[in-house]
Amino acid sequence: MLRFLPIIPIVVLFVAATSCRKKGCTDVDADNYNPEATKDDGSCSFDLVSWYTDVMIGSTTYHQLSDTIHEDITLTSGENWLLSGGVFIPDGITLTIEQGTTIYATLGESTFLSILQGGTIDACGTSSAPIVFTSVSSSPVAGDWVGIILNGQAIKNGGTFATSVGGTGDYGGDNNFDNSGLLCYVRVEYAGQILGTGNELGALTFNTCGEGTTLHHLQVYKGLGDGIKFNGGIVNLKYALSSGSGDDAFAWTEGWSGNAQFWVCEQSSELGDMALEGKNNATNVVAFPISNPIISNVTFIVNDDGDGTNQGILLDAGTRCDIYNMIVTGFPLRGIQIDGDSCISAMSAAELTIQYSIIDNNYPFKYIASSGSDTVTALMMDDEDYFNLIASDGSLTTFLTDFVGVDATLAFDPFAAIGGWFTSVSYVGAVDPANDWTSGWTADL
Repeated sequence: MLRFLPIIPIVVLFVAATSCRKKGCTDVDADNYNPEATKDDGSCSFDLVSWYTDVMIGSTTYHQLSDTIHEDITLTSGENWLLSGGVFIPDGITLTIEQGTTIYATLGESTFLSILQGGTIDACGTSSAPIVFTSVSSSPVAGDWVGIILNGQAIKNGGTFATSVGGTGDYGGDNNFDNSGLLCYVRVEYAGQILGTGNELGALTFNTCGEGTTLHHLQVYKGLGDGIKFNGGIVNLKYALSSGSGDDAFAWTEGWSGNAQFWVCEQSSELGDMALEGKNNATNVVAFPISNPIISNVTFIVNDDGDGTNQGILLDAGTRCDIYNMIVTGFPLRGIQIDGDSCISAMSAAELTIQYSIIDNNYPFKYIASSGSDTVTALMMDDEDYFNLIASDGSLTTFLTDFVGVDATLAFDPFAAIGGWFTSVSYVGAVDPANDWTSGWTADL
């Protein structure tokens, strides 16, 4: 006889796996940072006053900024502000600076203001109340601090992204409309660093900034490295002075293709390299996109006759450009140097042009092929035809008082010929004495 055992149900318990990750605030700069938290829960909070601390230097109290700023902040003109170390404005944060504000910087190659990708600066002074960044030293000298770096998200060559020297931020991308903010009537003094051969930090550095960024009326004054430098991007700049820069007054590389008008370089023969050094890419002269700015109305001078080694313009490493209404005068070496087969070929193809300009220098031109030999070939046509007007005795720039003065003998109107960003002019040179845009807000060299 078969016996049936009772069926006893077997219950299998499934225990749901639960996460061992502890939630909390994982940002070390937050007021409620939880070192035991492994997953951020969005609860981080930042004291609205904690973005500065008060420090005393001598008998003066400064509001000191350092590290990363996590809230939108405004620097007011009635206070003393101090940058200490690297100060970063990250994605989604805006730094506003009132007109007439002075911001001081502690000494050293680690002090700088960096606008990171996605962060913005809103700093617009006036001709009577400029915004000034300067050294906190009572006896300031060139290179006391690094300067200001804007890191955008526009295009560059030689790779999509890069990290700026000195740990000042990443840059690069594909958004040519990128907006890193606004700088106008801003003076940057005693900044810039030379970290090694070919490794300089400009007093004002624009890394892949897009055309949404607005720049006008800027001066760099007595910097140690480059004055104003563009690494990629397509940002435009109108009304700019580079005064007494220790390396190049203006420089571009990595595919910068913006517009520029009304630029002044005033160099001392005791310090400085090029008034302008334009490159495409030092390691790959055909890297795309190729640097190709359009520049009009510049005056590049040396402010005394010493025996320095300054040079007016160096164009090399495959750059292209179009330059109009330019004055170059007084440089101890030469006015213009065109380096390398790529640039010389670009001139032959009318992809690198310098026209309607006065090159009034004892040694106006030098061309160097890849062999290293000096070459003046049929590619250059006739210098006077190509540059429209040259002289070697200084007779063509007697209309200048320092860097102020224009000449209407040769005139190219960039507004009519190129487009509406440019201001319509009928003269060669950067500063019309009848409308001196440098008056009131700049420092004299």
